[in-house]
Amino acid sequence: MIKQATQKGLLTSHGVTDVFHYAPLHYILFIARSQSLCSKNELRRLGYDISHFRRTSRRPDEQRGFSDYVHLTLNQFPPILKAKLAGGFPHFEVRVRGEDVEKGTVHLCRYNIAKCRFLRRGMKTGFTASEANGQYHDEKQIPTAETIAECNDLLTHNLERNMIEVLVPRKLELPTNTRLIFFSPTDRELADELLQPLKLGWQCQLAKDTTYNAETRCMAKVRLFLDHAIADPQWRGDGLDFDNV
Repeated sequence: MIKQATQKGLLTSHGVTDVFHYAPLHYILFIARSQSLCSKNELRRLGYDISHFRRTSRRPDEQRGFSDYVHLTLNQFPPILKAKLAGGFPHFEVRVRGEDVEKGTVHLCRYNIAKCRFLRRGMKTGFTASEANGQYHDEKQIPTAETIAECNDLLTHNLERNMIEVLVPRKLELPTNTRLIFFSPTDRELADELLQPLKLGWQCQLAKDTTYNAETRCMAKVRLFLDHAIADPQWRGDGLDFDNV
């Protein structure tokens, strides 16, 4: 059972104004049509086949006990995104106000869940549970903060020092003030073309200081994927595993 950590000001009282989610560009139409970010388990409940997911993110989530969460971060432009863009793999940023995220249940983790190799499993003890690290909950192999007190402690010890993942159980509805940030003019133009008919009210912006050059082969696959999604609104997509960064 998911413990409730819901409190007005849970994030904003610590100075958090925005929370970020980074996604491959080919998923943009699915996100826009649902006007939400969904956990992998929620997508499965909605009828998405396992082929929809990228193996590089699905397997760690399942194995470590985090597949029922939407993963966001308090860290803008984290190292994993830099690596993706450096490889020419099209990604974009979903930016949501902290005050909107904290309206629902929020859990926190101070570790990169997908990349962490120090886990509590078998005979291994994993990270030490503490105010700074969080506690072990349920079958998770990495400590998290899941009560209001734990979340406040984790933020006090780690904000501005370490990366923090923001974990939203099942689904995060995206409000009309959601902003989408793109890292090349071509990506933004494509997003404008896709989203304009949906009239969501979301702002599509070009990143001020960061640009990249999409790898030609990858961008061709993204366009074919999106063409398929436009032509067949019932199509659930596939993982399009063109990167393993």
